[in-house]
Amino acid sequence: MTDPTPARPGKNRQPSLVPGTVLLALAAVLIVVVLIKPAMPDWLRTTIAIAAVVVVLALLVVSFRVFRSTTRR
Repeated sequence: MTDPTPARPGKNRQPSLVPGTVLLALAAVLIVVVLIKPAMPDWLRTTIAIAAVVVVLALLVVSFRVFRSTTRR
């Protein structure tokens, strides 16, 4: 039996994982830069560490949104 309600375009699409992948790669690069401790001023190292934390938080938000959009179906 077919569904009598018409499918809305864009509603049945899988969410894109590209933003999460990009954020994951960016976070990995920032964390590695902080861990290898290249010769740089302390303020720059601190700024990079804060940026890494912000990127990880953004990654958590993106993963939560993907999780919610895939479990609602």
